[in-house]
Amino acid sequence: MYSVVRCPSCQRCWGIKGKSRKCPHCGVTSGDDLKIISTVDSAAMLQREVAIANMPEHLRDEMRSRMSLQEEIIEQPSPSLLLWCINNAAEEGIITLQRLQGILHGKGVMVDSEDIAEEGVSQGLLLRQSDGTYLLLQ
Repeated sequence: MYSVVRCPSCQRCWGIKGKSRKCPHCGVTSGDDLKIISTVDSAAMLQREVAIANMPEHLRDEMRSRMSLQEEIIEQPSPSLLLWCINNAAEEGIITLQRLQGILHGKGVMVDSEDIAEEGVSQGLLLRQSDGTYLLLQ
């Protein structure tokens, strides 16, 4: 869960996850007077909400209607999309779970990278290495 907060000193908004009390705009340390403007579930939505919160009030409704608030989430990705993600996660033929997870999330695929990597091993596409990385075999 992410929160959009407004600085009591400079009135600018920023996003937090957890307990950030120092304004990145003016540097003022805020106490309990930090105002939560909204909460969102993802970093992508947080970025939109912070941008809208920092706009002049008369532009907010128009921008909110122009910006897509729905993220495309793919729970049942196609094999071709998964293969694309695996190929793009490979750096010199080596895949880390962290990099694969980032590429999957970037494409809206909400499947665990370890599950995808293990499926790649079972299909003969990847080879699990002792250091926790995977070798791309194609």
